[in-house]
Amino acid sequence: MTRQKNNTWGIAAFAAGLLLAAGPARADGLKIENVKVAPRDAKTATVTFDISWAKSWRHGSFHDAAWVFFKVRADGKTPWQPVRLVADKVVNPAGYGQKNGTPLEFAVPGGDDGFVGMFVRKGTDGADDVVAARGVTAVWDLAAIPGIKKDVKVRMQAFGIEMVYVAEGAFYLGTGGTEWNRFYTWTEGSRDIEPRHMGITGWNRQGDGQETPPYRVTGPGAIPTGRQKGKLWAAGLRPEDGGEIPAAFPNGYSAFYCMKCLYISRDLYAGFLNTLSPAQVRERFHIEGQGRWVTRSGTSPDYAYSAEKPGAPCPWLSWADCAAWTAWAALRPMTELEYEKAVRGPQDPYPNDIGLSYWGLAQLSTHRFYERPVSVGSALGRKFAGTHGRGIPELPRDWPADVRGAVFRGDPLYSAGYLCTSGRCDVRTAHADRHPQETCWRAARTAPAGDTIAGRAPVRFDRSIRRAVARLGRPVRCDGALDEWGQPLATIKGAEDVYPLQNRVFVLYHCKDPWRGPDDISAKVYLGSDGKALYVAAAVTDDRHANMNTGDGIAKGDSLQMGLVTSKGVHWNLALALSANGVALHQFEGDGEAVVRAADCAVVRDDKASITRYELRLPLAAIGLNDGEEFGLNAVFFDDDDGDGHRYWIQLAPGLTQPVNTALYPRFVLAK
Repeated sequence: MTRQKNNTWGIAAFAAGLLLAAGPARADGLKIENVKVAPRDAKTATVTFDISWAKSWRHGSFHDAAWVFFKVRADGKTPWQPVRLVADKVVNPAGYGQKNGTPLEFAVPGGDDGFVGMFVRKGTDGADDVVAARGVTAVWDLAAIPGIKKDVKVRMQAFGIEMVYVAEGAFYLGTGGTEWNRFYTWTEGSRDIEPRHMGITGWNRQGDGQETPPYRVTGPGAIPTGRQKGKLWAAGLRPEDGGEIPAAFPNGYSAFYCMKCLYISRDLYAGFLNTLSPAQVRERFHIEGQGRWVTRSGTSPDYAYSAEKPGAPCPWLSWADCAAWTAWAALRPMTELEYEKAVRGPQDPYPNDIGLSYWGLAQLSTHRFYERPVSVGSALGRKFAGTHGRGIPELPRDWPADVRGAVFRGDPLYSAGYLCTSGRCDVRTAHADRHPQETCWRAARTAPAGDTIAGRAPVRFDRSIRRAVARLGRPVRCDGALDEWGQPLATIKGAEDVYPLQNRVFVLYHCKDPWRGPDDISAKVYLGSDGKALYVAAAVTDDRHANMNTGDGIAKGDSLQMGLVTSKGVHWNLALALSANGVALHQFEGDGEAVVRAADCAVVRDDKASITRYELRLPLAAIGLNDGEEFGLNAVFFDDDDGDGHRYWIQLAPGLTQPVNTALYPRFVLAK
């Protein structure tokens, strides 16, 4: 870390002079620079800094953030200590702000293990870099650090870690597939599956034909475990039979932040070492281990540590090393239940899924990286109560002290069954705790109570509810005007509606041009009936309209694709588009060509308003629907900005795109 020129200043009310030396800190592109301190009143000081990072996003509660924390030492002789902040409320407390640059918002977690850091995030919706955010301020509680008195000189360092927000909400553990050591719900048809600890090349067939449905976590309380109907169980690495996962254990339902990238960078580990005592460094630094990537200079005991490739992963870190770093950073380990939530989100699982992150985490289920979360299959792990570190390397008492309390997730080296989202690998058969290549770690922090950005993971349609398709109040003309319609069935405008997942945000698999918000593409969807026909309409906001295709290729450009499945199992799959040759309607699936021949449709583009309007009339007789009959319906809107084919789409619900599953369609019934 580079050192800035020292500056001396006095605090009149505090009657002290402080000397500040601070350096920039970064984590995968995040930079904190120009750290300064100035008096504020008798008990507090203002810490000022500049911050920037690339490829940030905020779409409602769907967002990334930087976790920022500070270390300080008095007179250059006392130990480094965590800076304790002062905040009168969680979001944008008094004294927190900025001078200019990308508008930011600040959240300071409180509580017994709080006030040791702050979340910094975009203040407005959008997807772009956080740039030139200068003069950012935080408030330091001077009284919290003994020894800072008149004329005492101090040195301060600032650190930052990129994080991703995972919203509150229900989710599934396991998939009903054949992943190794997977979680599942014990049913009357379940029987114990032989635990497996060693992998072989290819898919593991463990438990084929057994009833191992996924388990749904529906709240933040305790989870009963065992071989009893409805309880959580596992094919291996099992929790306690007839026991429970305690309510204090972070089970993934509540909102939390976790590290965007799956590693501790070399400069962050070097910064960690630079703030430890010589005795602490001896436990956390080995010249033949981390010393191959983190450089030690100077003489004992006053060594200094740096890294030639600061943003690269720091290898050869044990679970204990990573946990000590996490406690120092005022974070906590992530649990394996939170891991599945961080990958799958609120989506329904499908057997043996290998997913990108619903929320925007990077480096999941790859050929190089694995996770080491706290395990519920270990008695040591189940004691974990989610306590946050306090800014010092000593672990809270509820944390596992070593890797015996962990489990390996997303590990591809033994079997694809481990690589799956629900695959679990015993630490006894995984890599050594220290690894000479990349060492992976993803710390977390429970989202602060009282944060105004908090939101639940959205579920647009509950398929257990049948929604009535109301009769239209007046005749509908398929002219693209949409002036006959009232309230839309749904408005699709959130990041959670964007697929495939790698196009939601920049970070996933180096996406260069992700969805940037509702102006990029969003839609209002309408549905109605007049007793003779079913009407589907949409007003799609799209900054650029492009479709250069014909025939069965029209769904590769800007278009509406609709799926309808009748109670008799007939699946109608249609695409409607405004192509270079005019309005086009194409049928991919169905029972004959009666629907396409009888349908009426229109697509009108309003370039000034950046809106494309779709209307489609489908005669009930052609579809095979009658009044009072239930059916499933889904819609997808593809976005192609340059004529080279769509990059992503927004959807009413899962099931119409890969993997195709009409059982996931929202359910409707024609009103009589």
